[in-house]
Amino acid sequence: MNPSPNPSTFTSAHGRARIVKILLIVGVVTTGISLLLEALSLAFPPLGDDQELGDNLIGAAIVLSIFLVGVLDFIIYLTTVVFFSMWLYRAHNNLRSFDPWGRLNYSAGWTIGSFFVPFANLVVPYRAVKEVWQKSRLPEDALLFETDPPALFPMWWLFWLLASFAGNISMRLSFNENVSESTATMISIVASALYIIASIFAFLVVREIDNRQEEASGKARLETFPGPPPPPPNLPMSASADALV
Repeated sequence: MNPSPNPSTFTSAHGRARIVKILLIVGVVTTGISLLLEALSLAFPPLGDDQELGDNLIGAAIVLSIFLVGVLDFIIYLTTVVFFSMWLYRAHNNLRSFDPWGRLNYSAGWTIGSFFVPFANLVVPYRAVKEVWQKSRLPEDALLFETDPPALFPMWWLFWLLASFAGNISMRLSFNENVSESTATMISIVASALYIIASIFAFLVVREIDNRQEEASGKARLETFPGPPPPPPNLPMSASADALV
């Protein structure tokens, strides 16, 4: 996909990138707490149907904590998705300010929408984010930049897919009465651990693209604004000075 080349003004996505990075850090913390609580639930079984609250206070407290942290974690996740989409959309729109005539395989809308399309979301989002990284530079600097992104990009996508698969399996097992709670909890712990790793790599991906765009925009401003004017030529000597000579 290669829309008509229309030069656009660079609008920094640095503020949005900062919010995304903060949300990713908060998400890692809450997911880590949830992981620890789930690990504790393996040692302290939850409150049974034939038990009263006083018979298993620790188990009941752990179950309640897992529920509350899970709700908070879900809210943070949705908020992160929203702000990540807003940041990525603006970062993609900035590509035209760097190279109005450059070819783009993905539009800003498809870059965001591909995350939510079945099957396409296995490959297209990574390629689109990769393109944002590749095109976040000035045309004259094309030979100075690497064509392939750092290894953290494929690592981010790998762990994101693994976390998504593990999360789907965990959710299905939680509704399956034939599967023991300990098995479902173990799968959930694995999914949480994978999500933490994916979030760390996502943090690095956002930072890498943001730094690259800010550097390119700064260089473009230096090339756009002319340098200081040359000093004025020496004025001719006045008539009175000529008379003195």
